[in-house]
Amino acid sequence: MRIVRLNKASYGKVLSVAQRTLCWGGTVVAPTDTVYGILGDATKTEVIKKIFAMKGRPKQKALPIFVKDIAAARKYAYISDAKTKFLERIWPGPITVVFNHKEKLPKVLAGKEDTIAIRIPKHPLILELSARLDFPLVQTSANISNKSPAKDMKEIKSYFSKARVKPNLVISSGKITGQSSTVIDYTGKEPIILRTGPMSRTELDRMLSSF
Repeated sequence: MRIVRLNKASYGKVLSVAQRTLCWGGTVVAPTDTVYGILGDATKTEVIKKIFAMKGRPKQKALPIFVKDIAAARKYAYISDAKTKFLERIWPGPITVVFNHKEKLPKVLAGKEDTIAIRIPKHPLILELSARLDFPLVQTSANISNKSPAKDMKEIKSYFSKARVKPNLVISSGKITGQSSTVIDYTGKEPIILRTGPMSRTELDRMLSSF
C-alpha cells in the first residue's frame, strides 16, 4: 500500500502515478468532493472483485461509477434528452444518479440490479484523471462495509493497513469535511431521492421547477 501526499508541488506526479496504477489494474484510494473513495477500472471484473473483497462488501450490492462527462454516462445507461438536461444542472457535483444500465460493464458491478449509479465529481484531481482514461471508474467510499466513510489518513490506515486486500495506492490530501453524495433514482419519469446528502428534497424540487 503505497502512500503519496497530494499538494500543489506534487500534483502532476501524483496524477501520473494514479493514472498508471489504474491502467494496469490497480486500485487507488483518493480524495473526492465528498469523502475518500476507492477507485478502479470499471471495465475489469478482477478489479471490481478486488474492491468488493477490500471492503468486505456483499456481492449482491452494486457499485457506482465515475464518468468524465455526460456522453460517457449515456454510453453505459439509458438517459433521455430530458434527463440529460437535469444532469447538466447538477454535474459535476456531489449527486449520484441511478439509471437503467445498458449491460456494457461487467455484471458483477451491478450485483443483482438492472441499474447503475453514476456521478461526475467536482474534484480537480478526479476530473483530470478521468479525462486521461478511456474507461469509467468503479468507485465507492473508502471504508470497510458498514463502517463510516474515511475522511482522513488515520481512518484509511485503520481500515486497510492490516487488511488482507489493500489498495495499491493511497493519495493523502488531509482531512475531508464533506459528506456522502445525495443519491437520486431517475429510472422513472421523475427523480426520487434515495439518500439525502448535499442536495435536499426542497433544493431538488426548486431545480426541477426551473426547467
